[in-house]
Amino acid sequence: MGRITYVLSMAVVLSIVWMGVTARVSVESFAVGFVVGALIVGLIGTRKAATIQPTRLPRQIFNLIVYVLLSFVEITRSSFDVARRVLDPKLPMQPGIVAIPTQDPDQDETIAALSAHAITITPGQLAVEFDGAKVMYIHCLDVASAQTADQEQAARLKRLRAILGRAES
Repeated sequence: MGRITYVLSMAVVLSIVWMGVTARVSVESFAVGFVVGALIVGLIGTRKAATIQPTRLPRQIFNLIVYVLLSFVEITRSSFDVARRVLDPKLPMQPGIVAIPTQDPDQDETIAALSAHAITITPGQLAVEFDGAKVMYIHCLDVASAQTADQEQAARLKRLRAILGRAES
């Protein structure tokens, strides 16, 4: 796919996201999102662009929707857990930093950054450092809750690779 096709297709996706974020579904809102999206993608670009193919686009969109929904569930669950810990100080809490491998065979910085973002927006966890694109260091409110971090990262990695068109899910 050529660079112009990539910029235009990503601008369309970003304009749809823009309409969702602003809660305004109109031609004007689409046009604003398209222009801003095209400028951002055109200026920033990527070394390893997401692969958008018409045959895989429905699967990529499906994976994006599932990823957003699962992220919302995880954020909600973690929010209640953090609120419970704040309101009941008797609950055990052992803050600490945990090393989590990114588990990406390509060591893609984009996927590592998206994984870190997903972890950081979850209450009670914060990505604080990277060792290249191999290992993330995560500060957890309770280290015991980080025992499933490897499985969560594997699931997140699989979904992100599917969204970016780098692997089938």
